[in-house]
Amino acid sequence: MKIEFRKVFAVLIIMALVGFSSPSRVVAADGWTTLGAMPAPAWDGKTLLFRGGQGTLAITPLADDVVRVRFTSKPDFGRDHSYAVVNHDLGSLAAKADIGSASATLTTASLKVTAQYSPLRISFANSAGEILDADDPSNGTSLAGSAFRIAKQLDDGEHVYGLGEKIGSLDKRGWKLGGYNYVMWNSDTPAYDSSTDPLYVSVPFFMVLRRGEAHGIFFDNTWRSYFDIGHDQAGLLTFGADGGDLDYYFINGPDPKKVIERYTALTGRTPLPPLWSLGYNQCRWSYYPESRVRLLADTFRSKSVPADGLWLDIHYMDGYKPFTWDHDRFPDPKKMISDLRAQGFHLVTILDGHPPAIKGYAPYDEGIAGNDFVKNPDGSVYEGPVWPSQAPKDPAPSVFPDFSRPATREWWGSLYKSLLDVGVAGIWNDMDEPSVFNTPSGTMPLDVVFDNDGQPSTHRELHNVFGQLMSRSTFEGLSKLRPDDRAFVLTRASFAGGQRYAAVWTGDATADWSSLRQSVSMVLGLGVSGFPFVGSDIGGFVRMPSAELCTRWLQMGVFYPFMRMHTEIATPDKEPWSFGWQYEKVNKRAIELRYELLPYIYNEMQKASVTGVPALRPLFLEYPGVENTATIEDEFLFGSDLLVAPVLWEGADTRSVYLPPGDWFDYWTGQRYSGDMTIQIPVTIDSIPMFVRGGGFIFRQPVVQYTGQMPGNPLHVLIAPAAESKSTLYEDDGKSLQYQKGEFMKRKFQLTQNAGSSTVEISGPEGSYRPAKRDLILELWMDREPSSVTEQSGNGGESSLSRLNPADLAGASAGWSYANGLLMVKDNDRFEQTRFTITN
Repeated sequence: MKIEFRKVFAVLIIMALVGFSSPSRVVAADGWTTLGAMPAPAWDGKTLLFRGGQGTLAITPLADDVVRVRFTSKPDFGRDHSYAVVNHDLGSLAAKADIGSASATLTTASLKVTAQYSPLRISFANSAGEILDADDPSNGTSLAGSAFRIAKQLDDGEHVYGLGEKIGSLDKRGWKLGGYNYVMWNSDTPAYDSSTDPLYVSVPFFMVLRRGEAHGIFFDNTWRSYFDIGHDQAGLLTFGADGGDLDYYFINGPDPKKVIERYTALTGRTPLPPLWSLGYNQCRWSYYPESRVRLLADTFRSKSVPADGLWLDIHYMDGYKPFTWDHDRFPDPKKMISDLRAQGFHLVTILDGHPPAIKGYAPYDEGIAGNDFVKNPDGSVYEGPVWPSQAPKDPAPSVFPDFSRPATREWWGSLYKSLLDVGVAGIWNDMDEPSVFNTPSGTMPLDVVFDNDGQPSTHRELHNVFGQLMSRSTFEGLSKLRPDDRAFVLTRASFAGGQRYAAVWTGDATADWSSLRQSVSMVLGLGVSGFPFVGSDIGGFVRMPSAELCTRWLQMGVFYPFMRMHTEIATPDKEPWSFGWQYEKVNKRAIELRYELLPYIYNEMQKASVTGVPALRPLFLEYPGVENTATIEDEFLFGSDLLVAPVLWEGADTRSVYLPPGDWFDYWTGQRYSGDMTIQIPVTIDSIPMFVRGGGFIFRQPVVQYTGQMPGNPLHVLIAPAAESKSTLYEDDGKSLQYQKGEFMKRKFQLTQNAGSSTVEISGPEGSYRPAKRDLILELWMDREPSSVTEQSGNGGESSLSRLNPADLAGASAGWSYANGLLMVKDNDRFEQTRFTITN
């Protein structure tokens, strides 16, 4: 009897705390109360609004394919505020509602949303009536105190992707539908492995793919949140949070790329990065003093290893104080940076958001005067140990800017002027989870108080957006200080929408083979989650890789949108030449490949900035109806035309590669393969298996040592055979924001082939930008040598190009050659409508 009484008493206490008096609620044995009946809603032409004793529910279509669902246990919603969503204007909408006695149906051109009243359950169907997503009948939405969760039905045939920076398989259904469960709580996790969760970045967005059709759900909640993809209970996808409201967006595709486009229309897209940031970057913890940095730069140039970015970690600062220099190590930063820039290098400095509490240190004094630091519950400024507490001189605890306060973001952003004035090209934000030393949680106490854009709240709610808001402060500060230049920011921590402000790297990965393989699914998952400008520390950050591992990681890193080698303190040197001349040669060639492909890479990153669809993408994005692609995570596409299968296993001498349906051509040899099959490729230490889609266009250039040398170099266009195919090439100055005013050049390329001839047509340019004078070289794989090649430009007549041998073609102004199955056609790039006709 005592046991039964205690059970009943516990349930009554939970019900009293939660405020549930409605008999329609069902209390589970674990204390969660499932929502029961709700009265019929009202429809005002925009929103289905339910009000009842259990709370308030709103279902609002934002477009024909995007519907927002919002629930609060309060009588009314609070302010409609989001750090992630920046746009609710998603296009035209024609929605109608049918309110019945047992359910209400909201219909758009592509969706049918049904809300059952008793118990309250919501489902989403396409226009044909096929259920896409549905609340689980037994669970639905449940509450326990301030926490809540919602359970969705999960079919065995569904694949789940996204959720940002997470370990495990790309498909979160896991091995044999075992499923994963994840926590969203940004955490400093050095030397993480395949069991570590959470990590540094929280993106509560996922995509479901079933029989080739996709939809997505974005859960807009910054509290500690949870996602279970059929792990704890098979057949259920459950998500929820410790506090706040249930606020999610259902996004219909059905094409998975369309889901990402619509999600990033909501949360924003990555700005077009400066061209130099897409080059090779070299970093370690730490390069100092100045003489070592200069030697590093000189070695890159003397060895002709291409590079654009050199990075300084925390030892360039005076006592780890932000916005300072250690002038014993770097006596004249402005002169050093100027000299590096003359060599073609851009210098990036780390900047952490934890100034020390030292009177007389300007950022601290200004922050105290401006009320810019987060507070303890009693109103005093919170202090915690981070890097300044470890300073060899004058160690001190840190204070933390309240980046949720607009005035603080503006103030902190203005402080970057001192770094920009000496020539720093980009800013690297670290430790912004926020990480705090010597605490069990690794971060601030949960009751620390933030401004929260004018509605004070605690660290419980603001923790996950600290890094995103620091990135925002940095990006907006750099943009205001240099309004004509593209800002470059790298961050370790972020939240959904953070792609608007910064690139992301995957933190302190370990130098082992499993981490190399894990990095592939991690960067692919981030791309699916709206973060296309991502990378992983090449070679791993923690500990030292073997020569083979570092080389294989560098070959993979050629295709990270953000390409940087990095290593922790006290490790041996880890530069491309650090493992002996044999590996130096292979590593140099890999970096050269990156620079050869930069026109293609930049073109794809520009598309990502416009559409949100990542340049580095899993195969299922392009081939959603091909079941074989659903779980592939050890190969990928860069854009739609280039498939890469990096070597990821120690000592490998073969590589298994799945080629999707269609024709594929070996990038290195031109050998043709039929798709929808798996092939075996022999590999050596210098192999990077790459394949071009039939009809693909790969835009290339000769090797340069840094991006500043690109103007005036020939544009190579490698074209894989197809009956007909199209592509576009985007170009601009690579550094300014003038492209936003029309100073860019975009051209369409089209290939048409028939039995007797092949034609390559290039459209007249869109936009006012024109590159420096250069040659245009078309490269086509062909089964036999053509008889003639003619060119027609603008309104002029057709002229024949001379046939030359390959050696003579290199020095000629125009002509064509054919050797080993490759046709090369060369002429001036006229930046006008041009047609090349190749007669068989």
